[in-house]
Amino acid sequence: MYIQHRDYVYRHMPIGGGGYVTGFFFHPKDKNILYCRTDIGGMYRFDYEKEAWVSLIDHVNYLDLRETCPISAALDEENPGKMYVVSGMRSSESKGCLTVSDDYGESFVKKELPVFAHGNLHGRGAGERLWFDKGRLWLASQLEGLWTSDDEGDTWQKVPSFPETACTFVACFRGMVLVGTEGLALAQGDMRGNSLYVSLDGGATFHSVLQPEYVPVEGSKMHGLVAQRCCIDEDYLYVSFSANGSRSQNVERGYTCDCGDCSCGRIARWRLSEAGIGDMEDITPEKGNWGYSAVDAKYGLLITATIHRQKDGDAVYLSLDQGNTWKKVLQDLHTGKMDFRLSYMRPEYNGGHNLIHWLTDVKMDPHRKGVAWFNTGTGVFRTKNLTEDTVTWQDWCDGMEETVHINVHAPATGRVQVLDMIGDLGGFAFTDPDRHCDNSFADENGNRYITCLSCAWPDNDPDHIVVTARGNWTGKTKGGLIQSLDGARTWHRLAMPMGLSDELDKLLARISGVNTNAGWVSVSADGKRYVWAPSERIFLYTRYLLVSHDRGESFRLSRVLDKECKAAEGMMKPVADRCDESIFYGFGDKGQLYVSRDGGDTFREKDAPEGFPKVNFGLVDCADQTEIRAAAGEMGSLYIATGEGLWKLRYDKEKDVFHGKRLTKTGDRVFCVGLGLRRVGGDYITEKKALYFNGVLDGEYGFYRSFDECETCQRINTHRQMYGRVHSIDGDKRRFGRFYIATGSSGLLYGDEA
Repeated sequence: MYIQHRDYVYRHMPIGGGGYVTGFFFHPKDKNILYCRTDIGGMYRFDYEKEAWVSLIDHVNYLDLRETCPISAALDEENPGKMYVVSGMRSSESKGCLTVSDDYGESFVKKELPVFAHGNLHGRGAGERLWFDKGRLWLASQLEGLWTSDDEGDTWQKVPSFPETACTFVACFRGMVLVGTEGLALAQGDMRGNSLYVSLDGGATFHSVLQPEYVPVEGSKMHGLVAQRCCIDEDYLYVSFSANGSRSQNVERGYTCDCGDCSCGRIARWRLSEAGIGDMEDITPEKGNWGYSAVDAKYGLLITATIHRQKDGDAVYLSLDQGNTWKKVLQDLHTGKMDFRLSYMRPEYNGGHNLIHWLTDVKMDPHRKGVAWFNTGTGVFRTKNLTEDTVTWQDWCDGMEETVHINVHAPATGRVQVLDMIGDLGGFAFTDPDRHCDNSFADENGNRYITCLSCAWPDNDPDHIVVTARGNWTGKTKGGLIQSLDGARTWHRLAMPMGLSDELDKLLARISGVNTNAGWVSVSADGKRYVWAPSERIFLYTRYLLVSHDRGESFRLSRVLDKECKAAEGMMKPVADRCDESIFYGFGDKGQLYVSRDGGDTFREKDAPEGFPKVNFGLVDCADQTEIRAAAGEMGSLYIATGEGLWKLRYDKEKDVFHGKRLTKTGDRVFCVGLGLRRVGGDYITEKKALYFNGVLDGEYGFYRSFDECETCQRINTHRQMYGRVHSIDGDKRRFGRFYIATGSSGLLYGDEA
């Protein structure tokens, strides 16, 4: 194998927003600098000329994804091009990184941190954990206390005087160092310690700050207020607080919206003086069983917003007198105005309500009075008339593609060019890769299904599509299998096959509920048979495998047998042959290979080819680290990215055996694979296939294509065309040279020859 290079151009397929934006950063002096951070999509810069967001993580590759999950950024007041970002992910043993840019995020220098950092951890909606002040960086870490660096992050020193471990923000105001914490180190039983500290001597000593009264929340597993965010104006310091609600999914870090619940939110202020800060005043706009995080002060205005206000929708409040009185400027659809630009955000697709949720930061533009932005769990919103009687907010996510795409498929024929399985937003069926979809995967009333994991269709009837979908948060759609017979124009949910076993009934009942994975589905070559592996969370257990011979009208349990004809244990992912309607394949959690020759009723384990890796194929969602493509027009032909290499398997039906060949060299790694046209004007179904994949060949990570099954490969990206976490790849089967990349950090892209 030898590697050539080919120039490629990449474009985003437009979704818009979709993910959780966790904070905004305006430069205090340069009116054209605005950044935002996201939970899994890295940093973005706003291009004021184009009125669009620009991703700053296109250079991040699959082998080190830490920059995709920033916990905070810090700007240099005297140097507008300077930016510092702390990011990190993975396990609690992983250390974060500091990236430093001198050119507005066009390029970064990466430095290792001595502490853990995770931008997608619970609490990601809290304030800024990194601050730059007079040449010093302050880092309020998530687990390991307060740190400083005086050499732009080359070395770090832990602040010994700071009493807490898990921090929510750090800020330097008028000689003060203010730090918010979780209050865990000094907790007594299930009551947090104080969560707000101040130093008046540059960090030599810290003192706790009196905070608002906590009203106990019945059912909370960890009581007490946690400081969320802070700001100042000419007269006051302002801090927002929230507490765990009774439904919080996480105890230690259940203090912001992304743990499922918030309560007892408070906004407090302290008068500023030469001596520090005065007495605390509680200026909360409304008190109830919801939280507060966002708070910002400019132009004599003060703004804040609720989190997890369940019954009547989250609200944004504006004060013209520093918090003495408040005016509600947005709540659901009855106060203020929402002017939605993206179709999937409209109320008719969201249960008739405003979809605003996880609103944890709101910032007023320091250079444009009347302009403000707020974040949500599905993108960002802007107003240009904040002080008018009716405030109008618009989603403004142009260029922001911070969505998790789990699988992508490009049918060879039919109405739909690209089928996109996406987290939170369900799925999109693109008929044009350059145009926004309407509300794609929804019921007859427009209510969306969410987080679709897999889809399948027969090549001779591409308008017949079956998808595993979660039910939405409102309960107006229910999870399971959804079916379209008209090319994704309309969808019908199949009835759950209850009554086959008590254990399966319990699983199907959970899948029918709110926001629960539905599993993996495969459809036979003639479209009559479905094999469905319902998932228990991310696991496809063989004992739950179902088969239908009447297009989902009825199901029965399939049998999965090991080599000794005993019931196989563990997990298995089903895949249909694209030519023979009686053949389905199964891929196990230890690399086992199974075959069904009776349309999915019985799967029997077969010997794997020598050297075939024992990787886990039995997972779904983002835990799935493999990709399997059955080739159209070639009975028994499968291409498999195993993470350890790219394989081609051939099933010999007459002899009932698998043959296999590793297409990439030993030591090379391949993570995702798709199939496409081999030549201009070619026929995908009848001719040999082009391979598109991402991986490490000869030590170099990138995107590759091959027309001769990896005898030769072309690298089709540069070091600025990496796009972070990649979950799935497929080749276009109608246009030569085009392929699609489903990422978990940079949206859905396609590449064409330059």
